[in-house]
Amino acid sequence: MFDCETSSTTWRTPPTDISLSDSAVDVWLISLAQPSAADGSFADVLSSTERERAARFKFDKHRRPFVVAHAALRSILSQYLNTAPVDLPFVSGINGKPSLAPELSGSGLQFNLSHSHEMALLGVTRGREIGVDIEWIKEDYGFDEVAERFFTAKEVAELRALSIHLQRQAFFKCWTSKEAFLKAKGTGLSGKLDEVKITLSDEQRVRIHASVRGWTLMELSPGGSYEAALVVEGGSLPVNCYRWQPAPAR
Repeated sequence: MFDCETSSTTWRTPPTDISLSDSAVDVWLISLAQPSAADGSFADVLSSTERERAARFKFDKHRRPFVVAHAALRSILSQYLNTAPVDLPFVSGINGKPSLAPELSGSGLQFNLSHSHEMALLGVTRGREIGVDIEWIKEDYGFDEVAERFFTAKEVAELRALSIHLQRQAFFKCWTSKEAFLKAKGTGLSGKLDEVKITLSDEQRVRIHASVRGWTLMELSPGGSYEAALVVEGGSLPVNCYRWQPAPAR
């Protein structure tokens, strides 16, 4: 049952024998603030290419989130595929969307990873495209100019119709929804941003809706100063919400 879109979301500890049916989505919330990241254990499961990418970051505050996010990605996917994390092969699509290499494509496993500030989000499903986006709500971010540039006139009008204290939250909800659509479709930033509808619930909570043929948008609530969204190909599916914890060091 999908319970991620309420403010009272419980991100559960995953079962030991994790599995994924063809008619469900697993969403993983990943904390990138891992104290043990500095000891090199996370980098041990990365590929040589990923380690080279990590080494290019000048500052640890940028390198560490990359290493933890990709180590978590490998750790989680390896549980579904019964494969060692370091042995997972990936390929990139035309617009850079990663997927499992052909030798593992028979599993039907599809995934998408997003990270912002100290949190990451991973969506996993089978046999359908998927996109996720998570954004840290920056208090000093000039969202008005970005909305004017990338949102439709209707979306801008709906945004401005909200009270001032709700506009920033609404912007990030809208933005993550659009990004999740782009990532699900694999069009990258060059793709057209799908139009969404910004509404206000009876509880004075901002909600985002979209009617895009062949795709379903679902809001997620990571908690804290974050907004997130999930887009899957086809109709709505049950969503399981898990919180990732790295395996204890041996």
